[in-house]
Amino acid sequence: MFYKIIVKILRILVFIVFDLRIYNEDRINKTNGPLIVCGNHTSMWDPVILAVSTKRQIHFMGKKELFDHKILGFFYKKLGAFPVDRDSGALSSIRNSLKVLKSNEVLGIFPEGTRVKKYDENSAKPGIALIANRAKTNIVPFYIKGPYKFRGRVEIFFGKEKNYFENFKGKANTETYTEIGRQMLKDIYKLGDR
Repeated sequence: MFYKIIVKILRILVFIVFDLRIYNEDRINKTNGPLIVCGNHTSMWDPVILAVSTKRQIHFMGKKELFDHKILGFFYKKLGAFPVDRDSGALSSIRNSLKVLKSNEVLGIFPEGTRVKKYDENSAKPGIALIANRAKTNIVPFYIKGPYKFRGRVEIFFGKEKNYFENFKGKANTETYTEIGRQMLKDIYKLGDR
């Protein structure tokens, strides 16, 4: 309930500030089961744009520093976000991600791990592929494009749902997950070539 109220308020704000265009959002809205959505990350606005672009609640990973402030931390948690400690082990973030997916919810991840201005396949992290493999969950890539300035046109493109392990045989390792992470990044950035 809290999530829906906040997203409605944010949606009004976003459509006042930006000229938001959303493409193929039905690829998220028409699914009921677990799903991972992953995309490019250039601005602090990106999670907000994603949240207001879909009817389903998105549970985000966020750097743990965002949760240090008591009020903001409470706010983020109520919105379904959970902290990731990038300096120590990522076991808790993997556990939280799997918990979201086992509850048939949508997990939102920015696979590059931080804000990035241009495509670099070497910035792909293996974590998202590991989570997708363990949860046996498909992924929908998305790409956000546009200047984040007042009344600037911001576009979000959702790609087709994909099983990145469909043709994979054998036991996956870090190298496998990193390579699949690179494939995901390619799919994400291809959506921006319009």
